[in-house]
Amino acid sequence: MQVRLLKIGCVLMALLLCIGMFAGCSIGAQEEESEPVAVTLKTDLHDASFEFTYGELREILDAESLSNLFESYENKTDDVTITLTYNDIRARYGSNEEVFNAVMALLTDEERAQLSANRTEVLRYYTEIANAIKAQQPETIRSESFWVEDDTIAFTAADGTVQDDSSTISKAARLYKDMMMNGLSEALPNNETLKAGTDLTDALYLQGTDAITALTDADLEAVYSSVNETTENDSNGNPVVTELTRTVELHVIPEEASILRAVDIRDEQTVLDLLNREENSFTVDGYTLSFTGLTITAIFDADTDELLSLSYDKSMKVSATVTGTGTLAPLGTQTLDFDCGANTYYQFGWADQATA
Repeated sequence: MQVRLLKIGCVLMALLLCIGMFAGCSIGAQEEESEPVAVTLKTDLHDASFEFTYGELREILDAESLSNLFESYENKTDDVTITLTYNDIRARYGSNEEVFNAVMALLTDEERAQLSANRTEVLRYYTEIANAIKAQQPETIRSESFWVEDDTIAFTAADGTVQDDSSTISKAARLYKDMMMNGLSEALPNNETLKAGTDLTDALYLQGTDAITALTDADLEAVYSSVNETTENDSNGNPVVTELTRTVELHVIPEEASILRAVDIRDEQTVLDLLNREENSFTVDGYTLSFTGLTITAIFDADTDELLSLSYDKSMKVSATVTGTGTLAPLGTQTLDFDCGANTYYQFGWADQATA
């Protein structure tokens, strides 16, 4: 019986080895790990980077942020340095204006000058690549969002009386705002996918043209460009740059002529149609809009110079004339003022990045 079992075991082992051979794999042998593939910078825009010491950052950052920043260092002495680009600083501390400004204040005048030294180069780079998108027609995902700053909502009656937070109309405003936001969220695109080859003329800014941007240097308050590296160690433990991402940030002057060279503004009637729904307790009779800020963030694959995404962050002030309807008709016509923000986001997919 033992001999028979041994023979059966040998047959099974031989069968498994054959299967392994035909399947192109080996049993009992480990596959060799592939080496990381190095990438190189396609276009050098002389992007600025800055050195900071552990000691000077220790005076600004909280313990957790400091630890995360210097996590690769075993000995964290005050003279240990770390290199950060503008985008590193913005990404890490941009949400905390006080900390962001404190870090930027550590830059010398010479270092600050580096931030704008390549301004013309960066704008030309952005314009050339962005304005080729509509002709290239990559797969495009687009989303839009809109929000109102609650603490800026103010109603003023016809006699000039400003409603306080406890007034009937101010309370109703919060309900109206929710209704308005629901209506807008249903109307705005959310991760809408346009297949490769789709005509993008009217899908992207600037609608009705072949271009995405008509910005000139005079339209910009500031231009920043940074390149971030992703590295992997090869089998010998040497770091290999496997990914290069360039972030370009354009701060547009908040004047209508400049804004309109970067984005489209919906016509008033289209917006009113979105806002004035039968179930709402107000009708919007008209409004004026002024921009207080526009920042465009473009992300590129710096190895191929392909544009990966575009994000437009807009801040605005709105003054609208609203009239109560239904149960709120006695409130009459009021002037509604509020601050608001909006984001338009495009993500682009390229054939050479597709995975099987």
